[in-house]
Amino acid sequence: MIDRFPVEIQVRILRLVPESALKQTSSHFYLLYNDLFYDKLIRTFGDDVVHILSKVYPQLREYIISLDSFRLVSRQAISSRLNLIDHGDIRHPNPEQLIESMYVKDSWRYIFSLLKNKRLYAEYSDYKIDEPTNYIYNHYVEINRTYLLSYTKDIWLAPGMYNLNIGLVIKHGTGLGTTKFEVEYQTTGGAIEVQTFYPPTNINEILPKNQFCFLKIGEFHLPQVRHKLNGRNCPSHNNRLFKVKLIMEEIGLYLKSGFSIFYIDISQPSTLLNEYDLLFYSCQETDYKYYINFPLKNFYKVLNYVQNPSEEDGISEYESYGKGNPDNILSTLDNDFIDTPRDESDSDHQLLDYSSFFYLNKSNHRTYRFNTVYQKRQFINRFGNFDPIDSEPNTCSYDKEDLKWRIPILGEL
Repeated sequence: MIDRFPVEIQVRILRLVPESALKQTSSHFYLLYNDLFYDKLIRTFGDDVVHILSKVYPQLREYIISLDSFRLVSRQAISSRLNLIDHGDIRHPNPEQLIESMYVKDSWRYIFSLLKNKRLYAEYSDYKIDEPTNYIYNHYVEINRTYLLSYTKDIWLAPGMYNLNIGLVIKHGTGLGTTKFEVEYQTTGGAIEVQTFYPPTNINEILPKNQFCFLKIGEFHLPQVRHKLNGRNCPSHNNRLFKVKLIMEEIGLYLKSGFSIFYIDISQPSTLLNEYDLLFYSCQETDYKYYINFPLKNFYKVLNYVQNPSEEDGISEYESYGKGNPDNILSTLDNDFIDTPRDESDSDHQLLDYSSFFYLNKSNHRTYRFNTVYQKRQFINRFGNFDPIDSEPNTCSYDKEDLKWRIPILGEL
């Protein structure tokens, strides 16, 4: 019945109640819901976002293919109905080809989430330690013994609310409580805004040892761009986005040792982190392979280079946004999860084998720690017990597929 309404009314219904099951009632509404995320993508990031995506297409395609381990049927419901073509043989399709491509046009919600969130995996060049021998880099940073710990990263974010989180493993952990995080950006009026966050001073006592922990550090807000910039970019912002400098550094000469940083996460607000005020969640596995998503890491690395080209590229700082050449850093990407493929189909097959391990393994149970007992009780009342005693079953219905923590937060319209 509703599908007989004018499209404008159908769109309004989906936007008014985006969490409803309407999008799951038919392929018509599922396609419409997907298309609305393309509209949201353009509204949020600007028309030039399609040009950016065309430059990172190989890594984008690889990541979207990896999601087929759990969303193949839903993606094919769109691609088959629209008769989409895979342009995997074209390294950098033009914008017109891109928006009509398989793994792009059938995945706008997932693409929006990639750009709206940022998961900053450890890169050797981003960290500064007093002695190079005092830390180990193996897809993550392991701090052995140092008095100097500094991290700086420039990223581009759209206006809105964000959570600042960190994924780490503590062995014995010393000095984490004397670390500060700063989010710095320049407003369109030219003022420098800095928001500062500190982890709990008793973080070493709060976080469990020898487990992976995803800790919420704080929340920050980027305002709307107040005026147009005549279509010109500048070093600190363009018409839609802010260039944000993320800084992690010590606040005193205190010894830091016994922990590993897997990534820093910037995410949209979520039910778990914001509505129920989660402090952290933990998993018993500490092997980085359960947490470092290589296709996602490669995508963000290339995207960040395209948005922030290096000085060696000879591009003016005022015209640098989106001008980076991703081919310059292809040799630095992490492809350890794929052996040398015989051809493209073999590569895709290995990719799906990897993604099946990463997304579908169910042995890595999560335990939640909330800031208050009240929030924990509210969560259990709504979703069920996530940490049963003795032989009681786990009745928690939150994230039953165990996928939400493995991918950037999807969000709604």
